Amino acid sequence: MSALRPMPPRPSLEYEHKQAKALLRRLRAGNPESLARARERHPHIDVSAPERIRLADAQLIVAREYGFASWPRLVRWFGDVERQRHAPLELHGDRDQYDRRVSGLLSEHYADRDWARRAIAAYVPRFYGMSVDDVFDSVVTEDDARLAVARMQGAQSWDVLLERLAAPSATRPAAWDVDPMHRVKAAMEAGDLGALERIVAEFPALMHPSEHEMTSGWTLMTMALWQERTRGADAMRPIMQWLVEHDFDRQHALNVRLRGHMSMTPDEVRRLLEERADPNCVAPNGLTALEHALLRYWNGEAVDVLAAQATPRRALWIAAGLGDVDGVRSFLDRQHKPTPAARQNRPDFLAVGLPGMMPLPEASDEEILVEALIVAMLNGRTGVLEYLASHGAPLNSLVFGEPLINIAVGNGMQAAVECLVRCGANLDLRGHQSATSARELARERFEQRPEDAVIRSILELCGMDPDVILAGRDARPLPAPTIDSSLATALELASHDAAHLGQADVRPENLLVGLFRVGGPPLYIVKSDGRFDVERFHTDMADRLAPGQDHIDRPELPMHADAEAALKAAIALAMELRQESVNGLLLLHSLTRSDGGQVAELLARYGVSAAAVNELLTQSL
Repeated sequence: MSALRPMPPRPSLEYEHKQAKALLRRLRAGNPESLARARERHPHIDVSAPERIRLADAQLIVAREYGFASWPRLVRWFGDVERQRHAPLELHGDRDQYDRRVSGLLSEHYADRDWARRAIAAYVPRFYGMSVDDVFDSVVTEDDARLAVARMQGAQSWDVLLERLAAPSATRPAAWDVDPMHRVKAAMEAGDLGALERIVAEFPALMHPSEHEMTSGWTLMTMALWQERTRGADAMRPIMQWLVEHDFDRQHALNVRLRGHMSMTPDEVRRLLEERADPNCVAPNGLTALEHALLRYWNGEAVDVLAAQATPRRALWIAAGLGDVDGVRSFLDRQHKPTPAARQNRPDFLAVGLPGMMPLPEASDEEILVEALIVAMLNGRTGVLEYLASHGAPLNSLVFGEPLINIAVGNGMQAAVECLVRCGANLDLRGHQSATSARELARERFEQRPEDAVIRSILELCGMDPDVILAGRDARPLPAPTIDSSLATALELASHDAAHLGQADVRPENLLVGLFRVGGPPLYIVKSDGRFDVERFHTDMADRLAPGQDHIDRPELPMHADAEAALKAAIALAMELRQESVNGLLLLHSLTRSDGGQVAELLARYGVSAAAVNELLTQSL
């Protein structure tokens, strides 16, 4: 049998419909090549009477040439692709990183990891619709793994994933590019339409946001809506009018924001509804605002505000997320098993930006019930959890790789933890993707943040005494934290910078330059202060930030006492936080502890307060 056809980079169901109709015409006309295709992929077809060949026959041939078992499965796969290509997911890293993910997926498949098989069965045409066990003995190719990795990121294909990685973004600048949205924010805060027009002239891509930027809501109109709340409608009216005149859609921006984010508050939802966001709006992925809310808010009270004005579609997971026990009951038969209706309109976690869960198209009863349990848990619907658990729902299922109780403990869902423990969740069960049980996870989180009341309560719910745990933690010898690889590189570059300046030792300013040379979180933290004059800093420091400096062979210089004190303070903070390694953020924290000294003076010259950076770091570490 000939090789399967590769899926086009941008799959289109409409195109495949046309291909099937064209194939039907050729089959009925007796085209030899088309008849050969039919015999190969559809052995039971009767080619002796071409006039009797049906469209369904041609559709089956097209589907099987891609590897699908049937045309309905092809249609369903294409529907998944169309929904999920709108997922508000941002790519991170480069081609090498995603190549490593491909290699990792292949390795995990051949190491018998269920999550890898699930990814293959969920996203690759020739495995689509198989069970995880069916994938067990199958040969999976690099192309299969590439498609699965791309689909897990919401991309239609590997080619599209690579295009997205290579595409520049107006709102996600490279390390030393000026972030235009910081300047937009400053212009809008000042109500300066002229300044906004000049920024747009310099960065014309702002007028044409990408599909991802539209979906995630990071646009000029979104920024204007935030400022309108702060400054008032009258102050923002000229800018709003200008945006509307340039084809920005206020209603669309409001609807995008109504789809929400994790920890969305009831007040945020009320405000958006007052501003005329549409409670029944449907996103490009085909899901309603309420369906997004059930999977994205992680706050049942905020969902209730929206649900009061929305009309929910009928589905098991929606009833579970709304806390509707009677509705949940209607999707179960007398044996408390999911009815056929429970398999309709299932949740699409990836489409709303939650990529870790990969539902199979042909789900078992266990998977259908676990989906309902998860959505109920995300929204704090303990009544639904108790009802399902009391009727045999699999609380300790590993169908998605991790026990429900681990998800609840790891995300600080106190009410859900209490309910799951009461209903018999196994606190010592380990998932397929981690070697940590819920009990161990609760202890680890408490040891890191013993002052957090919710984490403390969860520890107690998991059957442990906080005082005993702290005493045990304090009695354990604490190994000295290591320097992580990125910080080690920054320290090396700091030495190069000092040598480049003709210094005899490394000083705090050199450490800052080393951190900036490496980039990543330390640089982004400083850049997040909209007052940072990135252009002038980069121009003034160009010779010290030049990449060519990396490969010059220089001896490592000793540290000045001030620089050594900063590094020791970072190590001490890592030990206080009980972290195994010291990273660049910890060193930046120690470098910005004072508004005096080299680092504070350097940052101040370019508009940044060291104290403000330190405060931000203190809150986030």
